[in-house]
Amino acid sequence: MTARSATLALLAFFVATLAFFWFAAPRFATAGNIENLMSGFSFVAILAIGQAFPILLRGIDLSIGAIVALAGMVAFDLVLILHWPGWLVIPAAILAATLAGALNGVLIVRLRLQPFIATLATLAAYRGLVYSISGRQLVPGLSTTPIRDPWITGLESYLDIAGTLGLSDLITLPWVPLSFFVMLAVLAGFQFMLGSTRFGRDLYTVGGNVEAARLAGIAVGRVTIVAYALSGFCAGVAALLLVARLTTATEALGTGMEMSAIAAAVIGGVSLSGGIGSLYGPVIGAFLLGTILIGLTLLGISQFVQQILTGGILLAAVAYDRVLFLRRQRRLTANLGEEA
Repeated sequence: MTARSATLALLAFFVATLAFFWFAAPRFATAGNIENLMSGFSFVAILAIGQAFPILLRGIDLSIGAIVALAGMVAFDLVLILHWPGWLVIPAAILAATLAGALNGVLIVRLRLQPFIATLATLAAYRGLVYSISGRQLVPGLSTTPIRDPWITGLESYLDIAGTLGLSDLITLPWVPLSFFVMLAVLAGFQFMLGSTRFGRDLYTVGGNVEAARLAGIAVGRVTIVAYALSGFCAGVAALLLVARLTTATEALGTGMEMSAIAAAVIGGVSLSGGIGSLYGPVIGAFLLGTILIGLTLLGISQFVQQILTGGILLAAVAYDRVLFLRRQRRLTANLGEEA
Protein backbone atom coordinates (compact mmCIF):
# COMPACT_ATOMS: atom_id res chain seq x y z
CA MET A 1 0.00 0.00 0.00
CA THR A 2 1.42 3.40 -1.00
CA ALA A 3 1.57 6.37 1.35
CA ARG A 4 -1.17 8.11 -0.63
CA SER A 5 -3.54 5.13 -0.57
CA ALA A 6 -2.88 4.64 3.16
CA THR A 7 -3.76 8.30 3.79
CA LEU A 8 -6.95 7.97 1.75
CA ALA A 9 -7.90 4.83 3.65
CA LEU A 10 -7.32 6.64 6.96
CA LEU A 11 -9.40 9.58 5.75
CA ALA A 12 -12.24 7.21 4.81
CA PHE A 13 -12.05 5.62 8.27
CA PHE A 14 -12.10 9.06 9.88
CA VAL A 15 -15.21 10.05 7.91
CA ALA A 16 -16.89 6.77 8.87
CA THR A 17 -16.04 7.34 12.54
CA LEU A 18 -17.34 10.89 12.34
CA ALA A 19 -20.58 9.65 10.76
CA PHE A 20 -21.03 6.97 13.44
CA PHE A 21 -20.79 9.42 16.33
CA TRP A 22 -22.83 11.97 14.38
CA PHE A 23 -25.83 9.65 14.65
CA ALA A 24 -24.99 7.60 17.76
CA ALA A 25 -23.78 10.20 20.25
CA PRO A 26 -26.18 12.80 21.63
CA ARG A 27 -25.17 16.41 21.00
CA PHE A 28 -22.25 15.36 18.80
CA ALA A 29 -23.81 16.86 15.68
CA THR A 30 -23.73 20.44 16.94
CA ALA A 31 -21.78 23.44 15.75
CA GLY A 32 -20.36 23.97 19.24
CA ASN A 33 -19.02 20.42 19.41
CA ILE A 34 -17.33 20.70 16.01
CA GLU A 35 -15.77 23.97 17.18
CA ASN A 36 -14.48 22.18 20.29
CA LEU A 37 -13.03 19.40 18.14
CA MET A 38 -11.17 21.86 15.91
CA SER A 39 -9.87 24.05 18.72
CA GLY A 40 -9.14 21.21 21.13
CA PHE A 41 -7.14 19.05 18.73
CA SER A 42 -5.51 21.52 16.33
CA PHE A 43 -2.56 21.81 18.72
CA VAL A 44 -2.38 17.99 18.93
CA ALA A 45 -2.24 17.89 15.13
CA ILE A 46 0.62 20.42 15.17
CA LEU A 47 2.50 18.31 17.72
CA ALA A 48 1.92 15.22 15.57
CA ILE A 49 3.33 17.07 12.54
CA GLY A 50 6.44 17.87 14.56
CA GLN A 51 6.71 14.31 15.89
CA ALA A 52 6.63 12.99 12.32
CA PHE A 53 10.08 14.41 11.56
CA PRO A 54 12.01 12.33 14.15
CA ILE A 55 9.92 9.24 13.38
CA LEU A 56 10.74 9.56 9.68
CA LEU A 57 14.39 9.23 10.78
CA ARG A 58 13.59 6.09 12.83
CA GLY A 59 13.78 8.23 15.95
CA ILE A 60 11.33 9.64 18.46
CA ASP A 61 10.91 12.78 20.54
CA LEU A 62 9.64 12.10 24.05
CA SER A 63 10.41 15.63 25.21
CA ILE A 64 7.82 17.60 23.24
CA GLY A 65 5.39 17.78 26.17
CA ALA A 66 8.12 19.32 28.32
CA ILE A 67 9.09 21.66 25.46
CA VAL A 68 5.45 22.79 25.32
CA ALA A 69 5.67 23.65 29.02
CA LEU A 70 9.01 25.40 28.51
CA ALA A 71 7.75 27.58 25.66
CA GLY A 72 4.56 28.33 27.61
CA MET A 73 6.49 29.40 30.69
CA VAL A 74 8.85 31.56 28.61
CA ALA A 75 5.79 33.34 27.23
CA PHE A 76 4.30 33.65 30.73
CA ASP A 77 7.46 35.19 32.18
CA LEU A 78 8.10 37.55 29.30
CA VAL A 79 4.53 38.90 29.37
CA LEU A 80 3.82 39.11 33.10
CA ILE A 81 7.28 39.67 34.60
CA LEU A 82 9.30 41.46 31.91
CA HIS A 83 6.22 43.04 30.27
CA TRP A 84 7.35 42.33 26.72
CA PRO A 85 4.81 43.03 23.97
CA GLY A 86 3.14 39.98 22.48
CA TRP A 87 4.65 40.49 19.04
CA LEU A 88 8.08 39.89 20.61
CA VAL A 89 6.95 37.14 22.99
CA ILE A 90 5.58 34.91 20.22
CA PRO A 91 8.86 34.54 18.27
CA ALA A 92 10.88 34.35 21.52
CA ALA A 93 8.80 31.43 22.82
CA ILE A 94 8.99 29.61 19.49
CA LEU A 95 12.75 30.21 19.34
CA ALA A 96 13.20 28.75 22.82
CA ALA A 97 11.24 25.64 21.81
CA THR A 98 13.15 25.29 18.53
CA LEU A 99 16.50 25.52 20.32
CA ALA A 100 15.35 22.90 22.83
CA GLY A 101 14.45 20.59 19.95
CA ALA A 102 17.77 21.29 18.23
CA LEU A 103 19.59 20.37 21.46
CA ASN A 104 17.90 16.97 21.29
CA GLY A 105 19.34 16.53 17.81
CA VAL A 106 22.81 17.62 18.96
CA LEU A 107 22.77 15.06 21.77
CA ILE A 108 21.79 12.33 19.33
CA VAL A 109 24.36 13.32 16.69
CA ARG A 110 27.34 14.46 18.75
CA LEU A 111 27.06 12.09 21.72
CA ARG A 112 25.63 9.24 19.61
CA LEU A 113 22.79 8.68 22.07
CA GLN A 114 19.74 6.68 21.16
CA PRO A 115 16.81 9.07 20.45
CA PHE A 116 14.71 7.36 23.12
CA ILE A 117 17.39 7.89 25.79
CA ALA A 118 18.33 11.42 24.69
CA THR A 119 14.77 12.75 24.61
CA LEU A 120 13.79 10.90 27.78
CA ALA A 121 16.66 12.69 29.54
CA THR A 122 15.72 16.08 28.13
CA LEU A 123 12.08 15.46 29.04
CA ALA A 124 13.14 15.44 32.68
CA ALA A 125 15.65 18.26 32.22
CA TYR A 126 13.25 20.59 30.41
CA ARG A 127 10.48 19.91 32.91
CA GLY A 128 12.88 20.78 35.73
CA LEU A 129 13.90 23.94 33.86
CA VAL A 130 10.25 24.93 33.63
CA TYR A 131 9.94 24.79 37.42
CA SER A 132 13.17 26.74 37.88
CA ILE A 133 12.02 29.64 35.65
CA SER A 134 8.36 29.48 36.64
CA GLY A 135 6.99 32.97 37.15
CA ARG A 136 4.20 31.40 39.19
CA GLN A 137 6.84 30.22 41.68
CA LEU A 138 9.05 33.31 41.55
CA VAL A 139 6.14 35.73 41.92
CA PRO A 140 3.29 33.78 43.61
CA GLY A 141 0.81 36.57 42.98
CA LEU A 142 1.04 35.93 39.24
CA SER A 143 -0.46 32.45 39.60
CA THR A 144 -3.94 33.97 39.38
CA THR A 145 -3.06 36.72 36.90
CA PRO A 146 -4.29 36.01 33.36
CA ILE A 147 -2.37 36.92 30.22
CA ARG A 148 -4.29 39.64 28.43
CA ASP A 149 -1.90 40.62 25.66
CA PRO A 150 -4.04 40.79 22.48
CA TRP A 151 -1.30 39.29 20.32
CA ILE A 152 -1.44 36.12 22.38
CA THR A 153 -5.11 35.95 23.36
CA GLY A 154 -5.98 36.71 19.75
CA LEU A 155 -4.75 33.22 18.83
CA GLU A 156 -7.92 31.91 20.49
CA SER A 157 -10.22 33.95 18.24
CA TYR A 158 -12.86 32.42 15.94
CA LEU A 159 -13.95 33.19 12.39
CA ASP A 160 -17.64 33.15 11.46
CA ILE A 161 -17.49 31.51 8.04
CA ALA A 162 -21.23 31.75 7.36
CA GLY A 163 -21.29 35.41 8.33
CA THR A 164 -18.23 36.19 6.25
CA LEU A 165 -19.88 34.60 3.20
CA GLY A 166 -23.18 36.34 3.93
CA LEU A 167 -24.95 33.01 4.48
CA SER A 168 -25.79 33.30 8.17
CA ASP A 169 -29.52 33.62 7.42
CA LEU A 170 -29.48 30.48 5.27
CA ILE A 171 -27.17 28.05 7.02
CA THR A 172 -25.57 27.47 10.41
CA LEU A 173 -21.88 26.68 10.23
CA PRO A 174 -19.41 26.19 13.09
CA TRP A 175 -17.17 29.11 13.89
CA VAL A 176 -13.65 28.08 12.87
CA PRO A 177 -10.92 28.77 15.46
CA LEU A 178 -7.80 30.62 14.37
CA SER A 179 -5.79 27.72 15.78
CA PHE A 180 -7.23 25.51 13.03
CA PHE A 181 -5.90 27.90 10.37
CA VAL A 182 -2.53 27.98 12.13
CA MET A 183 -2.47 24.19 11.95
CA LEU A 184 -3.32 24.29 8.23
CA ALA A 185 -0.51 26.79 7.64
CA VAL A 186 2.00 24.59 9.50
CA LEU A 187 0.79 21.55 7.55
CA ALA A 188 1.02 23.29 4.17
CA GLY A 189 4.48 24.74 4.84
CA PHE A 190 6.08 21.57 6.18
CA GLN A 191 4.41 19.25 3.66
CA PHE A 192 5.79 21.45 0.89
CA MET A 193 9.19 21.21 2.58
CA LEU A 194 9.00 17.42 2.66
CA GLY A 195 7.72 16.99 -0.87
CA SER A 196 9.43 19.73 -2.83
CA THR A 197 12.77 20.62 -1.24
CA ARG A 198 16.18 19.00 -1.01
CA PHE A 199 15.85 18.77 2.77
CA GLY A 200 12.68 16.70 2.37
CA ARG A 201 14.36 14.32 -0.06
CA ASP A 202 17.37 14.03 2.24
CA LEU A 203 15.12 13.33 5.22
CA TYR A 204 13.38 10.44 3.47
CA THR A 205 16.72 9.09 2.26
CA VAL A 206 18.28 9.18 5.73
CA GLY A 207 15.19 7.57 7.23
CA GLY A 208 15.18 4.84 4.60
CA ASN A 209 18.86 3.94 4.80
CA VAL A 210 21.23 6.07 6.84
CA GLU A 211 24.39 4.40 5.55
CA ALA A 212 23.35 4.81 1.91
CA ALA A 213 22.52 8.45 2.63
CA ARG A 214 25.95 9.00 4.14
CA LEU A 215 27.68 7.38 1.16
CA ALA A 216 25.60 9.61 -1.13
CA GLY A 217 27.10 12.67 0.52
CA ILE A 218 24.08 13.71 2.59
CA ALA A 219 24.93 15.52 5.83
CA VAL A 220 23.12 13.04 8.07
CA GLY A 221 23.93 14.90 11.28
CA ARG A 222 22.60 18.20 9.99
CA VAL A 223 19.39 16.57 8.74
CA THR A 224 18.88 14.96 12.15
CA ILE A 225 19.42 18.17 14.09
CA VAL A 226 17.06 20.11 11.80
CA ALA A 227 14.40 17.39 12.13
CA TYR A 228 14.43 17.61 15.92
CA ALA A 229 14.52 21.42 15.75
CA LEU A 230 11.35 21.31 13.64
CA SER A 231 9.75 19.07 16.25
CA GLY A 232 10.61 21.70 18.86
CA PHE A 233 9.26 24.46 16.63
CA CYS A 234 5.90 22.70 16.39
CA ALA A 235 5.86 22.26 20.17
CA GLY A 236 6.42 26.02 20.53
CA VAL A 237 3.52 26.84 18.22
CA ALA A 238 1.27 24.40 20.08
CA ALA A 239 2.33 25.95 23.40
CA LEU A 240 1.27 29.42 22.30
CA LEU A 241 -2.13 28.12 21.20
CA LEU A 242 -2.58 26.47 24.60
CA VAL A 243 -1.48 29.58 26.48
CA ALA A 244 -3.93 31.65 24.43
CA ARG A 245 -6.70 29.21 25.28
CA LEU A 246 -5.91 29.05 29.01
CA THR A 247 -4.67 32.67 29.31
CA THR A 248 -1.87 31.29 31.51
CA ALA A 249 0.88 28.67 31.61
CA THR A 250 1.43 26.07 34.31
CA GLU A 251 4.38 23.87 35.15
CA ALA A 252 2.32 20.82 34.14
CA LEU A 253 1.42 22.19 30.71
CA GLY A 254 1.95 19.57 28.01
CA THR A 255 2.16 16.60 30.38
CA GLY A 256 1.39 13.40 28.46
CA MET A 257 1.00 15.17 25.12
CA GLU A 258 3.96 13.31 23.66
CA MET A 259 1.91 10.11 23.71
CA SER A 260 -1.00 11.74 21.88
CA ALA A 261 1.39 13.13 19.26
CA ILE A 262 3.16 9.80 18.77
CA ALA A 263 -0.17 7.98 18.53
CA ALA A 264 -1.52 10.44 15.96
CA ALA A 265 1.65 10.22 13.87
CA VAL A 266 1.78 6.42 13.88
CA ILE A 267 -1.95 6.09 13.26
CA GLY A 268 -1.42 8.56 10.42
CA GLY A 269 0.92 6.17 8.64
CA VAL A 270 4.34 7.59 9.56
CA SER A 271 6.32 4.37 9.67
CA LEU A 272 8.39 3.60 12.76
CA SER A 273 10.85 1.88 10.40
CA GLY A 274 11.61 5.29 8.92
CA GLY A 275 11.47 6.94 5.51
CA ILE A 276 7.74 6.45 4.86
CA GLY A 277 4.82 8.77 5.51
CA SER A 278 3.45 12.24 4.89
CA LEU A 279 2.18 14.96 7.20
CA TYR A 280 -1.46 14.64 6.13
CA GLY A 281 -1.78 11.34 8.01
CA PRO A 282 -0.73 12.68 11.44
CA VAL A 283 -3.26 15.52 11.13
CA ILE A 284 -6.04 13.10 10.26
CA GLY A 285 -4.85 10.82 13.06
CA ALA A 286 -5.03 13.65 15.60
CA PHE A 287 -8.61 14.56 14.69
CA LEU A 288 -9.55 10.87 14.55
CA LEU A 289 -8.38 10.49 18.15
CA GLY A 290 -10.26 13.68 19.04
CA THR A 291 -13.44 12.42 17.41
CA ILE A 292 -13.23 9.10 19.25
CA LEU A 293 -12.53 10.68 22.65
CA ILE A 294 -15.26 13.32 22.34
CA GLY A 295 -17.74 10.79 20.95
CA LEU A 296 -17.06 8.31 23.75
CA THR A 297 -17.44 11.06 26.34
CA LEU A 298 -20.83 12.01 24.93
CA LEU A 299 -21.82 8.33 25.02
CA GLY A 300 -21.01 8.27 28.74
CA ILE A 301 -17.90 6.07 28.46
CA SER A 302 -15.52 6.66 31.38
CA GLN A 303 -12.10 8.22 30.82
CA PHE A 304 -10.40 5.06 32.03
CA VAL A 305 -12.00 3.06 29.23
CA GLN A 306 -11.07 5.82 26.78
CA GLN A 307 -7.42 5.54 27.78
CA ILE A 308 -7.54 1.77 27.29
CA LEU A 309 -9.08 2.21 23.85
CA THR A 310 -6.51 4.84 22.91
CA GLY A 311 -3.73 2.45 23.89
CA GLY A 312 -5.39 -0.31 21.91
CA ILE A 313 -5.64 1.89 18.84
CA LEU A 314 -1.95 2.76 19.12
CA LEU A 315 -1.01 -0.92 19.48
CA ALA A 316 -3.09 -1.78 16.42
CA ALA A 317 -1.41 1.00 14.43
CA VAL A 318 2.07 -0.19 15.46
CA ALA A 319 1.18 -3.79 14.60
CA TYR A 320 -0.14 -2.71 11.20
CA ASP A 321 3.02 -0.69 10.57
CA ARG A 322 5.07 -3.79 11.41
CA VAL A 323 3.04 -5.93 9.02
CA LEU A 324 3.60 -3.42 6.21
CA PHE A 325 7.33 -3.31 7.00
CA LEU A 326 7.65 -7.10 6.83
CA ARG A 327 5.64 -7.13 3.60
CA ARG A 328 8.00 -4.56 2.07
CA GLN A 329 11.00 -6.61 3.21
CA ARG A 330 9.64 -9.78 1.61
CA ARG A 331 8.87 -7.93 -1.62
CA LEU A 332 12.38 -6.45 -1.68
CA THR A 333 13.93 -9.86 -1.04
CA ALA A 334 11.84 -11.42 -3.81
CA ASN A 335 12.86 -8.70 -6.28
CA LEU A 336 16.53 -9.15 -5.43
CA GLY A 337 16.15 -12.91 -5.90
CA GLU A 338 14.61 -12.42 -9.34
CA GLU A 339 17.40 -10.06 -10.39
CA ALA A 340 20.02 -12.55 -9.25
